[in-house]
Amino acid sequence: MNAPAVPRKLKQFVLKPTVFCYHRCPYCDPRQDYYREMVSDRKRTLPLAAGPGSRRPNPGHMPLDLALRTIDEAAALGMEELQLSGGDPLLYPHLIEVIQAARKHPGVFVLMNSVGTGVTAGKARQIIAAGLGAWNFSVDTLDPGLYERLRGVRGALPAIMNAIAAVREAGAGFPGFRFNYMTVITRHNFRGLPELLAHCVDTGAASVYLMNVYGDTTGQSLLTEPEIREFRDQIVPQMLAVLKDKNTPPVVQANAAGVLASFFSPETPDSSYARGVYWPDRDTVREACLVPDYYSLIEPDGRVLPCCLVEIAHQGEVGNVTDTPLAGSGPGRSSSGSAATASRSANSAPRRGTGRWA
Repeated sequence: MNAPAVPRKLKQFVLKPTVFCYHRCPYCDPRQDYYREMVSDRKRTLPLAAGPGSRRPNPGHMPLDLALRTIDEAAALGMEELQLSGGDPLLYPHLIEVIQAARKHPGVFVLMNSVGTGVTAGKARQIIAAGLGAWNFSVDTLDPGLYERLRGVRGALPAIMNAIAAVREAGAGFPGFRFNYMTVITRHNFRGLPELLAHCVDTGAASVYLMNVYGDTTGQSLLTEPEIREFRDQIVPQMLAVLKDKNTPPVVQANAAGVLASFFSPETPDSSYARGVYWPDRDTVREACLVPDYYSLIEPDGRVLPCCLVEIAHQGEVGNVTDTPLAGSGPGRSSSGSAATASRSANSAPRRGTGRWA
């Protein structure tokens, strides 16, 4: 006799409504390869689904009706946070409707990862007024030339700084709204992290989210073993000194110390970190992927991933909301298989140590 299903508490719901992005980051290549295949497949299938005489949907965007339905289903499962990612959600034509759909559910907080290219204060004000609670900007360095190389587009740093200024201006009229920075730690930018952190404090960013490199199959962005030791022994103390010199609250400094200690921590050898392997063994990965039964990530074509560990590899998928309700595509339905797959893909999909300062 089958045991009754345990009701899910879906705390974090990540929706990727579009594959399109303003930047071309080299460490996103595995994801972009997947998206190119997705768009190619959808170009063949969408004309058939659209029917004669109807307009063909954009193959890189999630259909609006699918986005709205999955948001309602996620709310019914207890969603507390909707994170819009991608691609860049700013390129999704139905962004306002999606934010409004989430905010109609009491207690749901909406945040968005976007570089904000070309956004005006007026447009940002419209997005925030729809219910956006936080805007996360990807800023890896304050060096214009380096940022341009890391992001794969010309003039990327002035563009994102203009966007941050526009969003700051727009958000001033909305108590509780905040903007954050997201930074990938690479061998090219890690020595500039103390300067970047000081900039964040000075400009009023609420948090800085640090991330390890993922999807780097060539090793061009991964820190070497000597660089990992330099990060721990020199860069981390410099970053903590910045927070102390800026007179940030003690709780912020304590939180930062704990977050920074989680990067390149001793339970995994530096030789593994230098190869992009962030987990000591497969059992640890399997447990990490099984624990967050509260997490679901939906790709633009409706595929459901149970755990961010498998996001880059796109293996271990547990369903597709195009033809199955979200409640039938949860991690608990087939998580043992996805966790095993995640353990095989752990070197290309780490997400440990992501943190915030405040």
